[in-house]
Amino acid sequence: MGTFLRSKHGVDYERGFVQGAGRILMAPSSGTYPEGLEDIIVLTAGATQYDVVVPFEEVGFTKTGINITRNNAEENFDVDQVRGSILRRPADWEMSVGTQLAEGSLETFQTAWELGPITAVTKTDPQLSERHVGLSAPTSYIERMVVVLFQFDSGLIRAWVFRRCIRAAQESGMTLQKTGEQVSLPMRWNALVDSDQAVATQFGEIFEQVPAP
Repeated sequence: MGTFLRSKHGVDYERGFVQGAGRILMAPSSGTYPEGLEDIIVLTAGATQYDVVVPFEEVGFTKTGINITRNNAEENFDVDQVRGSILRRPADWEMSVGTQLAEGSLETFQTAWELGPITAVTKTDPQLSERHVGLSAPTSYIERMVVVLFQFDSGLIRAWVFRRCIRAAQESGMTLQKTGEQVSLPMRWNALVDSDQAVATQFGEIFEQVPAP
């Protein structure tokens, strides 16, 4: 007898159920868009396996998970003679990646707060040398490729690869306190379309490894 309640792939299809922590990478949007996962991280077994491939770099540890969203607005068409919509078309698509950055390094503040370069300041002994980053008020956003990586229990990897992302306008703050949560900085990237690409891949693509036969 057949089973009436069933899914598209079956309960033993691992890639149908996603749960666990992810990983975020960034690279300049001016770089070459990756053709596959091997252009993002090292896949060859060994000491460097899963290291990033230049120009990608780690965003770092996160809290509250990594959230990928997709939304759209639409236009509604109607006429006097019909009591209802006769057509709906998408008017605007939006995608974004959000998280809270858990590390309190200068690099984390640089990313979350859209700051400028970190500079080394050499001091004369007995003073310790320092690193400085300006608390700037930039007039434009830094554009980046953003990649969200996830690994299934079997070792297979899936990646959401966005071509062009900029910082979303949002409050990002920190609290130094004796008790409670550690410092974490809210961060969200808004994805932009690349109009030079086909409509099907203007935001980017999802890469997913397939098990060997």
